[in-house]
Amino acid sequence: MEISRDRIFKELVIVEKLGNISAEQNIEIAKKIGHIPYIEQWPEIKNGREKVLFEAPGVIKVTKGGLFGHKETLDWHANKASFPTRSPIVWIYAVKGSEGSVTSWIDNRKSYEDLPDEVKKECENIKITCGFKKGNYTDDPFFKEHHNTKTEFDLVYTNEAGIKGLYFPYLQVMGGLSDNLFQYLKNHILQDKYRYDHHWKDGDVVISEQWLTLHKRHAFEKMSERLMYRITID
Repeated sequence: MEISRDRIFKELVIVEKLGNISAEQNIEIAKKIGHIPYIEQWPEIKNGREKVLFEAPGVIKVTKGGLFGHKETLDWHANKASFPTRSPIVWIYAVKGSEGSVTSWIDNRKSYEDLPDEVKKECENIKITCGFKKGNYTDDPFFKEHHNTKTEFDLVYTNEAGIKGLYFPYLQVMGGLSDNLFQYLKNHILQDKYRYDHHWKDGDVVISEQWLTLHKRHAFEKMSERLMYRITID
């Protein structure tokens, strides 16, 4: 099993089976990929209200007892879409109760490659702003305010491996696009041919690049029994 930083940025979404491993073992593998900001922030986190979301320093619990515990769909998004210093990699590991649940990813390298040349040219120098609007992709109470920093991002983005594509978390886009172009790009990227559906089993890990992909967690009735670990990697 090779989970390298270069592979993640080239393939965009990597799926591996790690089996039954602890939060600390997840961290040890993830640290080989890059810097994990929540580890150095732990002294502050452990004394704050967000401590309950963490299984261990750097490891956030998702769903059971943690973040996004609701059973409804968590619609298409990129993590921390509006933050000036976005972490480019997210690690999601299935601990228990995951079987029957599904998360999907959109490949916006392929969707960009398939755009007509005239649309690529139109997109080339556009900058977008992103944020959070309640009800737009989740009503989770963790998000009580808009996360809108007014930071501008290139719509056409090249990642650190030289892979070019669209940074277009459309449900989080707040400005920068005409209505016509927004709708065109939305309809284009939502085609099934750009989507990968992962049917979870406990012990799976999915690691994704966060500039040229979007992800979506589908509704799941047994969400209260499902526990995942999420690690953010710079």
